[in-house]
Amino acid sequence: MEFSVLDKQTIQCVMTEKEIADYGMDKHTIYQNDARTAHFFRQIMDRAQQETGFAKRGKSIAVHAAFLEDESLEITFSVEVCAGQPAAEMETAVLKASDLDRIIAFCKKAAFKGGTSLYAYAGSYFLLADVRDYGVHDTAVLFYRADEYMDGVCYTKSLAAFVKEHGKCMIREHAAEALGSL
Repeated sequence: MEFSVLDKQTIQCVMTEKEIADYGMDKHTIYQNDARTAHFFRQIMDRAQQETGFAKRGKSIAVHAAFLEDESLEITFSVEVCAGQPAAEMETAVLKASDLDRIIAFCKKAAFKGGTSLYAYAGSYFLLADVRDYGVHDTAVLFYRADEYMDGVCYTKSLAAFVKEHGKCMIREHAAEALGSL
């Protein structure tokens, strides 16, 4: 199990299929998204806090999990930007994929209301989407579609700033429209 602290609000964990099985879980069980799955994510979050010192400080945690091609599981824990506030309070969604073709396929399916840009960093691609004008339903639909195509979804301001500062900008404006038309 490998933990990475992405910023003050976000931590990521990558688990192998065997490590998942060591917790008595498998892909099918995780997809059921029931009490057992919630307990599993709490266990991983507790371990992440112990190993990295990451603290949720009593705030709500958003969990995004995606199975990668090798059947490993990438889990992103994000302290909610404005706990208790509507999703529209988010500013930028950071959508990560290891393959540009997956981002293109995602852009063909997803409906975007705000501006988008595309960055490359450390062998991955990051689609940054302005979601300030999204309502709760629109945000949920975007993230639901992202689950099918993207390796990770996050919405902390500091991660978006990090990608902009350290990544290579490939498409500065209207990236989703440009990629969706390919």
